[in-house]
Amino acid sequence: MKKFTSASFLMALIMSLFAATSFAAAVPDFQTLGFPKVVAEQTINAGEAAKITYEHVELKIPEGTFTNEVKFQVLEGNLEDFQAKAPKGETVLKTFAFKVTDLTTNERVGKFNKPVLFSYTSPDINSSSKYYNIKTDGTFALNNVLPEIHGKTLTHPNPGAPVGWAVTSSSSTVKKTVEEKGFDDNITNNSLAISPDEKLAVVSDSREKSIRVFDLVKGTLRKEIDGFITPRNTVFINDGSEFVVSDSTLGTLRFYDVNNLTLKDEIVVGPGAFGTAISPDKETLYVNNQAHSSVTIVDLERRKPTEVITGFAQPRQGIVVSHDGRYVFVTNFKGDKVSVIDTETKSIVREITGFSMIRAISVAADGRTLYAANSGRDSISVVNISKGEITNEIKVGREPYGAALSPDGKLLFASSKLDNRIDVINTLDNRVIETIKGFTEPRQAIIFSHDGSRAYVLNRDLSLSRVDVKAGMITDTFRANK
Repeated sequence: MKKFTSASFLMALIMSLFAATSFAAAVPDFQTLGFPKVVAEQTINAGEAAKITYEHVELKIPEGTFTNEVKFQVLEGNLEDFQAKAPKGETVLKTFAFKVTDLTTNERVGKFNKPVLFSYTSPDINSSSKYYNIKTDGTFALNNVLPEIHGKTLTHPNPGAPVGWAVTSSSSTVKKTVEEKGFDDNITNNSLAISPDEKLAVVSDSREKSIRVFDLVKGTLRKEIDGFITPRNTVFINDGSEFVVSDSTLGTLRFYDVNNLTLKDEIVVGPGAFGTAISPDKETLYVNNQAHSSVTIVDLERRKPTEVITGFAQPRQGIVVSHDGRYVFVTNFKGDKVSVIDTETKSIVREITGFSMIRAISVAADGRTLYAANSGRDSISVVNISKGEITNEIKVGREPYGAALSPDGKLLFASSKLDNRIDVINTLDNRVIETIKGFTEPRQAIIFSHDGSRAYVLNRDLSLSRVDVKAGMITDTFRANK
């Protein structure tokens, strides 16, 4: 692919070609023209530079691009719909459009002072890749300016928003990638995260290529967010203003804004990224990697992996940080053991063995006791952490996955996937005192409210059951209403 030799000539050419397109008509709203989904959004101050990243895309907005403060939205549509209109022999890899609103005039902006630089990375980018304009009627027209292609990254400047765009490659060069079939989709898990104010719930199942966000106040589905392959775990950060989702196939952590539920950032931690846990000071995220048998340490302020700890054996969903932040407890699927990390030395200092198909774990607030679900022998193991030994075994329902402690540490909810129930354990005497029924294949996704009066349990169909803990019953269930 021929490279541009003069940046100034290129910019002049782009702006002149762009000016030739019709600006007499009103700037189209592509959200109503085949690009309904807002995948990224950012407010940009007048004259300021900005960068927007989402799903292997980076947009660089130069200083001086906008005269007034704007709301910059990136839109996407259904690839299958655009594929039907694509030129013969070409496969659509990515489609997108801009919706830029001037916050002073409240009008859409069609022409920018400087081009916005679009970069897209994909295994299917190659010398055959092309860059198309998508007109308001959905038809494709080859862009007059050739894209730059370096390795697997295509780059193209966009001086405005009167059209949408598509990136294609020759169908003969596009292979069925690991992202389509899943890197480790033979491993199944679900995930639940509740916002600190208990207003939002984010749910996922690794067999679904999307996550769902429920409004717990209204009892409705707020949004379904697509673009995942095998979503693994979600945690809220920054006092609940953002949440982070790991995807083991994409090998990334995606950061979403709670207010508009759009992607703010994405960092690569490697395929196999699975369970995640945040430190008590909210500054560090620990990420299990089952493919590489490691734990990655991520600095949340810098949004950057800083260290990788090795020596594990396929750590999956189970990872818990002690309340004082001194230790991290990691389950190992292979070998059925719990590895204990010292957070100061960033090394494994102990291994606890004797489990059978270990699933979820919980650690008491005083750091003395660990509880682990054994789906291989239908029990909850009680572990004396200082001794590193299992001291008690509590029989529960078939295939227990969950082991969630109440905030006061007095109760433990053990979910039985096969029996569709929760066994309630009194931790004072390690005895099952109650059974709550009515769930559908509950796994590890169980969370208590801060005061312990309610618990949330995720079902197989991604519906979310709310439990009155004192009454020992399901009070309501949130569904997607699909």
